[in-house]
Amino acid sequence: MATFPPRNLAAEVAKHFHGTPEQRILQALRLGRESVTLYLATLPPTTTWSEAAERLRRNRYRGRRPSAVMEARRA
Repeated sequence: MATFPPRNLAAEVAKHFHGTPEQRILQALRLGRESVTLYLATLPPTTTWSEAAERLRRNRYRGRRPSAVMEARRA
């Protein structure tokens, strides 16, 4: 059986938390803006950046909706 070296908590934490809290927030905001820009590239050319952001926001929290297949079956 393989033996593993002892774990160092500081090294484990350092893998995930780089920079100050402010830097991490700014990076998260930048990544969000980049994801909207990338999504916008897949939409028709007349779509604005704010419309793309709203579509992403709306699609993220769609909630539970009844299945159209089940509704068609009942009719």
